[in-house]
Amino acid sequence: MRRVWFGLAASLSLAACEGGLPQFGAGDKAAGGKKASTAQGQTEATVTRNKVRIIGVDGFCVDPVSTRSSAAQAFLVFGNCAAITGNPDQPQPYLRAVATATVTSSGITGEGSVRPQVANLNAFFRTDAGRSRLSRSGDASLVDILDGFTDDGALFLHVKDTSPAAFEGAQDTYWRSYFDAGNSVVAASIIGFSETPVSKSEGLDVLRNFVDRNQRAPAAIAPVIGEKPAGDRLLGRLFP
Repeated sequence: MRRVWFGLAASLSLAACEGGLPQFGAGDKAAGGKKASTAQGQTEATVTRNKVRIIGVDGFCVDPVSTRSSAAQAFLVFGNCAAITGNPDQPQPYLRAVATATVTSSGITGEGSVRPQVANLNAFFRTDAGRSRLSRSGDASLVDILDGFTDDGALFLHVKDTSPAAFEGAQDTYWRSYFDAGNSVVAASIIGFSETPVSKSEGLDVLRNFVDRNQRAPAAIAPVIGEKPAGDRLLGRLFP
């Protein structure tokens, strides 16, 4: 059992080192005097071979430039709908932040991986090994767990990481959650900007909303062919 949940922790930590985050963050501003766009934002995306639908919270749209998906895993970035589309008539969130979600296939239809291991994951991420997995640089000494708790099978962590920023102007404290969406595992983060920091309560409120939308009613899920990979095999696949 320990080997399995350690492998799960390793796969979940991939969200800490995802690159290619958006450049629109500094630009919730109007589109530089150009004629306003009439584009409509994409508020959700269906990803991976599991066909899991990930839904953004109010005012957040998928950034098509930063988002990428394969059969086994997807990385999605959600930002200000008006900024992404260049259309000031599109909705905007009440706080300046970026939401990210890493989605990993975890087993056969209907099977989750986080819920039965959530207490172990909570304990693991408070160890040196766990904090190194959370760190963008892999350095545990640069990560502090400021707060954390489990709720209804999901893990919530308030993290401070002084490693190089995930994107220009990113706040070094953020909320992250790990939870099951059907037969897939999701690692979601709410990251603010250092010039306009997101407060602890604001970040948690938005993240809770995101988890609730995606944990409760994942979209149509297609079966995965084959057996569920063991934790060590999953780790090897994600970290060659």
